[in-house]
Amino acid sequence: MMEKYAKTPKGQDEIAHRTHGLGLRARRLLILVDGQRSVEDLCALTGDAKIAAALGELAEAGFIASSAGMADPPEASIREGQPAAGAAPVARAHTGHTASLPLARDFMINTLRTFHGPYGKLGLVKRVHATRSSSELRALIAEWKESIDESRLGRKRADELLALLEEVLPG
Repeated sequence: MMEKYAKTPKGQDEIAHRTHGLGLRARRLLILVDGQRSVEDLCALTGDAKIAAALGELAEAGFIASSAGMADPPEASIREGQPAAGAAPVARAHTGHTASLPLARDFMINTLRTFHGPYGKLGLVKRVHATRSSSELRALIAEWKESIDESRLGRKRADELLALLEEVLPG
């Protein structure tokens, strides 16, 4: 059986409040951990062959735990409509993440940086960062998707990334 990880309450807290100062790479990985994706799936999503070591560090720090070792992963209980310890009230079906404007902004910025580097699409990154409402952020989605579509790998994943964005973007 393929190993799967789920966020612990500490991991959920880090996503919602950034209280533990995770680095960008670790935070991106923590966002992708959902209790459903295997280590191999995460490796394919990130393109990082050394993902197992990074997952081990997150597990050692208490942000994630093996799904097999958890009686009911927080994401699973949220998807089933049961509140998880420390979880916010509105969660999305696929990722288990709570809809959050900061999370959606970070997702858009991180994906732009992933496909265009830290200085590519800087104007769009700045506009995304400056948004203060979900309607302002939604106005930038078409431009964001066009930017993702500019890279070969981005084109392959654009629909998947758009679906993930919609799940974390507040209504």
